[in-house]
Amino acid sequence: MGAGALVVSRTLTRLLSRPRWVVGRLKRKVDKTVITYVIRFKTLVIFLTFGLIYASMIPGLKGLMGTMMAGAGVTAIVVGFAAKSTLANLISGLSLAVYRPFRIGDKVSLDNEYGTVEDITLRHTIVRTWRHRRLIIPNEKIDNMSLINYSIVDPLMLCTVELGISYDSNIDLARRLILEEANNCPHRLEKADEPWVRVISHGDFAIGLRLYIWVEDADAEWLVRYWLLENIKKRFDREGVEIPFPYRTIVYKKDMPPPLQEEAQPVLPA
Repeated sequence: MGAGALVVSRTLTRLLSRPRWVVGRLKRKVDKTVITYVIRFKTLVIFLTFGLIYASMIPGLKGLMGTMMAGAGVTAIVVGFAAKSTLANLISGLSLAVYRPFRIGDKVSLDNEYGTVEDITLRHTIVRTWRHRRLIIPNEKIDNMSLINYSIVDPLMLCTVELGISYDSNIDLARRLILEEANNCPHRLEKADEPWVRVISHGDFAIGLRLYIWVEDADAEWLVRYWLLENIKKRFDREGVEIPFPYRTIVYKKDMPPPLQEEAQPVLPA
């Protein structure tokens, strides 16, 4: 019986793992996320079904099953409480596979981590972070989380880089240098609008500038940001544009001038 369940499971897995076969039968596009989850859910259903069939063929187990069915209500309550977390994760995983807020291979940002969705199992979702660590999140939790999906619909991104220049620096010169370096960046998206720079603030010690530049995806955004921060700083140094930092003047109390003494007013006779 166990061998039969294994053969059926493996046969269905091979068929479902062939996207062309699935698409041909369903007449629609089915991505890897749905196929992977269906394969895992299918395996669970098959082994449970064969297990029930096997139990019904043995007189002792059949009688036990009859007793359990007689108290099905109580059993369902007990099992429900015991497997509450497992069932919640199973249902949430099914919801994620059907509605697909993210798919296997998508770039996402959640829990202050950026990474790639690596797998969606019956119980949890695995995200490979940018530091090559695995973030394992129960499906029930991730189904209720707000996340950023950088791959869904369109991976194109508008990258921003903020810089500050001193009040003595020439804004037009700084803008020109920033745009020249942005156009020289090897990681930017060339088939897009040209980069542009805006003045965004007049701070306590600096004028804030923000560069806008289109990039291909979230991975390219990091490369563009790092490249520009380094090369714009070097260009500013060569051209004499100052990137300021806050100045503080410390005055010790002993160095302060003594307070002015008020002159005594003469007392006039009554």
